[in-house]
Amino acid sequence: MSLDLRSRPGLRMAVAAVAIGAVLALATVVTAAIRDRGPTPQQEVASEGVRISVPAEWPRNALKCGTPMRDTYIVDLDVIAGCAVLPQPRVDYAEIKRGNLDLDPVAQLATEAGEAFGHPVLGGGDVLPDGRTRQVVVVPDRQVLLVAVSSNPAVAEAIVRSLRVD
Repeated sequence: MSLDLRSRPGLRMAVAAVAIGAVLALATVVTAAIRDRGPTPQQEVASEGVRISVPAEWPRNALKCGTPMRDTYIVDLDVIAGCAVLPQPRVDYAEIKRGNLDLDPVAQLATEAGEAFGHPVLGGGDVLPDGRTRQVVVVPDRQVLLVAVSSNPAVAEAIVRSLRVD
């Protein structure tokens, strides 16, 4: 079959083929660049007797009305303003909070028993409607809940695996 570039269908097919090739080449270069960057620098965050590691570029409590507005870690919140942000931004975050674990619906996701530094923990998770992964760890003897949400499941998993109980 010969491709006649003088005809419109032939020209469209040639342009589409070149465009697809360019996109695939760019994706390969970007993937290689990301892979070569190595591990993301981390910072340690402590609150309520537990410690976690999160990406170093995440600021503390980048919230508006209790809603994360950018990738952030959330700690030491007492009062949240009575307002709402709609639509909620699709960002990554980690939160350490103390509360009544029996009444917190997110804490109910943690059903798998484990241990962290001699303390019993419960872990679990789900996938949010927007596709982000949510990992949850409960430290019952501290009444502490750790929530890690990320569009990259490996990031959420790394945050909950970094949990240290003081």
